Amino acid sequence: MRRIPAPFRRHGRAWLLCGLLALLAEPCFAQARSTVSALPVQGLRFGVLAAGSPSIVSPADATRRASIDLVGAGQVTVIFHLPPALRTPAGAALPLRFGPTDGRIEFPRSSRVIEFDPSAPVSFTIPPGLGAAQIFLGGTAQPGTRQAPGSYDGVITVQVVVANAAS
Repeated sequence: MRRIPAPFRRHGRAWLLCGLLALLAEPCFAQARSTVSALPVQGLRFGVLAAGSPSIVSPADATRRASIDLVGAGQVTVIFHLPPALRTPAGAALPLRFGPTDGRIEFPRSSRVIEFDPSAPVSFTIPPGLGAAQIFLGGTAQPGTRQAPGSYDGVITVQVVVANAAS
């Protein structure tokens, strides 16, 4: 038969009570630095365009908008570096326009929505309980009446800055 050490025998009830209290205690989180990961989901797609007819993509258009998922929690600033035009390999330009409501941020675990102008930085907080934000980008392609036919493309760079408290 195995012997129980003396301190546990003498104060068995106290040890049992401490064990039960530890099970019932709330987790205590140490203050940590903010961590956010950016995951590109989809690029902005204007589709087939007709000369002289603008193509408007709303940030609510799930099939054509650009989409980026942010996962984590913290104070975030998002900066879009937007091209003024799409270009063909030969250098022909197709002008783009981004307006004050072409940016949209949704928080999947809440009803919170932020509309913003993607030509200016936007700052917001992803609360620890929410854990994610989805950033959507729309815009307008403005082909001229004499727009050269061809395949046009461009690069949109997104900078995500996460603020960390000094330790």
